Amino acid sequence: MLIKPMPKLYTNPDIQSISDLPISDLQTELGFRTHISEKRHTIMRQPVICAKDFSILHHEWLVRFDSDTGLDHILRPAEISGAISDLDLSMLAQAVSALNADPDRHAIAVNLSGASFTDPVFERSLLTLLAKLETKPAKLLFELTETWDLKDLRPAVRLLNILRERGHSLCLDDVGAGAASLRYLRAFPTDWLKIDGDFVAGAASCSREKAVLKAVLGLRGALDVRFIAEGIESEPLRDFALKLGFDALQGFAIAAPEPEIS
Repeated sequence: MLIKPMPKLYTNPDIQSISDLPISDLQTELGFRTHISEKRHTIMRQPVICAKDFSILHHEWLVRFDSDTGLDHILRPAEISGAISDLDLSMLAQAVSALNADPDRHAIAVNLSGASFTDPVFERSLLTLLAKLETKPAKLLFELTETWDLKDLRPAVRLLNILRERGHSLCLDDVGAGAASLRYLRAFPTDWLKIDGDFVAGAASCSREKAVLKAVLGLRGALDVRFIAEGIESEPLRDFALKLGFDALQGFAIAAPEPEIS
């Protein structure tokens, strides 16, 4: 596994290396991997609904840790250390198990961090898990998160093409949230573009941002993609997204995340 230098998170002189850090600390590589291997987290699900008839298209699976530390401050160190691939594979394994146990349930979308693609064994591990899927591939979607700016896109493009050829839908998450969005949009095969919630909210109150968002939505035909508006936290924002022509909606005004019951 490719391990990148991890920033120091502690100034305690007794802590000299990552192995000295508390195993319970989610901001260390060891602590994070331990939490994942022992499943010391809760899987939450939040529906993505069709903008036309408000039916559920699929549930996105989210992770919640029993920690006062913000999720971003947990996942970012895991991306830097390479431990994030443990979470991606664990969530995938549990999604495959859930779909095999109940093939008639709504489809599940699991997240893949861009940082996972830097792990040389990630592709093999992912495909091994997918070989255990007993229901149709359309029941399992993959969302590529945009928080990690991949330098070499080729491994990701290769794996995403494999997934799509097998019948899995792909979604590019957090479009508009960071600098990697445009690079990913240009390079990656995708069926869905999920527009970042702050981008949607900003467009509702700023004419310049609205113009940019409308231009992005105008790519629908040329790229043969559909659009999800995330972060829909109010009825006015929901109505705004519907008026702009989004294909699907997600957010607390639609439904709050709830624990996945296995």
